[in-house]
Amino acid sequence: MSKYPNGGKVTTKKSEFRKANETNLLCDDGISQIYLSSELVIHEAVHEGNVFHLYASSSLDYGICPYCGHASSQVHSRYFRTIQDMSILGERVILHLEVRKFFCHNDDCRRKTFAEQPGNEVFRYRRRTCRCERAVARHGITASSGSASRLLAHMGIFISPSTVLRDLHRMRTPGYDDVEEVGVDDWAWRKGVTYGSIIIDYTNGWPIDLLGDRETEGFREWMEQHENVHIVSRDRSTDYSSAIASTERRITEVADKFHLVKNITDRTTKLIAENYADYRLAVRSGEKSPVNTTEATKAPLATDCPSKKPDSREVMFKEVKELQRKGFKPTPIAKKLGIARQTATKYCKMESLPGRNSKLRNEYYKYDAYVEREAASGKPLSVIHQEISQMGFSGSLTPFYDHYKYLSDGHRGYRPKNWKPDPKKEKPQDDRSELLPVKSISSVIDKMLKGKDLDESQKKTFDTLMSLGWFKEMYEAMEGFCKVIKGNKTVELVRWMKRYWKTGIQSLKTFIIGIKKDFQAVRNTIRLNITNGMTEGFVNKLKVVKRSMYGRAGLELLKNKLVLEHILFN
Repeated sequence: MSKYPNGGKVTTKKSEFRKANETNLLCDDGISQIYLSSELVIHEAVHEGNVFHLYASSSLDYGICPYCGHASSQVHSRYFRTIQDMSILGERVILHLEVRKFFCHNDDCRRKTFAEQPGNEVFRYRRRTCRCERAVARHGITASSGSASRLLAHMGIFISPSTVLRDLHRMRTPGYDDVEEVGVDDWAWRKGVTYGSIIIDYTNGWPIDLLGDRETEGFREWMEQHENVHIVSRDRSTDYSSAIASTERRITEVADKFHLVKNITDRTTKLIAENYADYRLAVRSGEKSPVNTTEATKAPLATDCPSKKPDSREVMFKEVKELQRKGFKPTPIAKKLGIARQTATKYCKMESLPGRNSKLRNEYYKYDAYVEREAASGKPLSVIHQEISQMGFSGSLTPFYDHYKYLSDGHRGYRPKNWKPDPKKEKPQDDRSELLPVKSISSVIDKMLKGKDLDESQKKTFDTLMSLGWFKEMYEAMEGFCKVIKGNKTVELVRWMKRYWKTGIQSLKTFIIGIKKDFQAVRNTIRLNITNGMTEGFVNKLKVVKRSMYGRAGLELLKNKLVLEHILFN
C-alpha cells in the first residue's frame, strides 16, 4: 500500500494530503493534537499489521532558511521522510512526514534551496522523533546496549544494540564550569593495575566527570579548567593533594573521615599480625600443645609402554611436526589437517609420539586371581587397586572398576556383596583454647569500637587482647582518635597527637606522622563536617555500570552513562 502522491516522486505540485487538509480538519481536532506543539498536522492514521502509520506534514505555509533565517513561501519540491515514534497502546508507530524544499531569495545566503524543519519534534537527518530518542538514551544509560535493545523492542521501538551505543557516543556531557565544592576518589579499571578518578558535585549530589588516571597531572589540569572550585573532599592520596597544591589557589582540602578511621584500624590490624605470638601466649598460657607429626607418602608413578606398531596417528603426528617446522601455529595446523585444535596443540608440544593406551597394556590377566581372592575376603576394590598399583599395575581407577564390576553388588565404589564397613576411628581431640585469625580479631575490635554487642567468646577474646600492654595502648589511642574525628573541636586533635607523640608503638607513630603531614585537611574534616561518602557511593555505582557493559566500556561511554543520568531523568 502506498500513500505517497505520485509514488513518492519529487514534485512541485501540492500533495493530496495537503489538499485534504485544507478541506477536512477532522484529524486536526483529534489525533493531530499530539503534534500540535511541533508544528505538524496529521492527515491520516492507518493501522496495518500491528503498526500505526501516521501521515503528516507541516502546519505552516512557509519555511525558515536554517542558514540565513529568511522566510520563504515558494516551494521547490517535496519528499517524504519515514520517522519512528513512541508506541501507541504497545504497538509500533511510523510517522510518514511530507517535507517541502523552498527557494531562498536572500542574495547574501550561500544556499539557493533549503528543506523545512518544522517544530521541535523532528530533527535534521534523524529517523526517530525527539521523544523517541530520549527513551532510547534513557534505556541505554540504565542498561547495557543489548538489554536496552530488547526492552525497547517490547515498547514498539525496534533498534539494534549498535545504534544504542552510537546514540550514547553522540551525546556530550556539560562542562560544569560553575561547580564550587567537589569530591574526588579513585576507581579501578583493572584492580591493582590501572585506575581512574571520579569527581562529584557536592552541592547537587551527582557525578560531573571521569578522569582516565589518578595521577597528579591529570587532576591538576582538571582543577585549572574549573577555577571556581574552592573545596575538595578527598581520600588520603598524596597525588590529589599535590595536584591541589600545584594550582597555587586557596582551596580548602578535606580529608575523608571514613579513610581516616580505616587508616588507624589498618594500623591496628598490622600491629596484631606483627605481635600475634603474644596473643597466642596469652590464650594458651598454662596449656601444653603436643606436637603431632604426619608422614606423607607418594604413590609410585606409572610409566607408559609405547607401542612400536605404526598406525595413522604416527602419520598425522609427522604431518603436524612438519607443518610446525615450517612455522605454522596449532590453529592453522588443525584447519589444514582437519583435526581438533587440542590435538594439534598436544602434538606440537611433544618430541615423540607415545603409544596408544589399550586394555592389553594394563595386563589385567596377571592380577585377576589376586583381585578375585581379595574381593572375596571383603576388601574394597579401591584398596585392591592401590595394592596392585604398587605391584606394577598401570591402569587408572575408573577402567579398573569397569573391568571388575562383576565382583561388586552395584553400590557406589563397586563394593563386594560381603563387604562390611571398617569400624569408626576416633576423631582427634584438641582441648586447647581456640585461636582466632587476624581478620576475625579485627572484626571483634570493629564491633567493640562501634558499640555493638559481643557474645561470650568475643568478649573473652577482647579481654585477652586488653591484657596485652601494646594492644591496650593502641586501642585507647584508636578509640580517642575516632571520638576526635566525629566531634567538632579541632583543638582535641592537637591534644590527641601530643598525648601519643612519644609512643613506643611504631604503627601508631607512623599514623601520627601521617596526620601531621596532612594536618590542615584532617582539621578541616572536623571543622566542616564533610565526608566522602557520596563519592564512595558513586564509585560503587560506577563498578556496577562497568560490569554491566562486560568490560567493553570506554572512558567516554562510561562517563556519558554516569554523568548524563541525572540530566535525562530530571
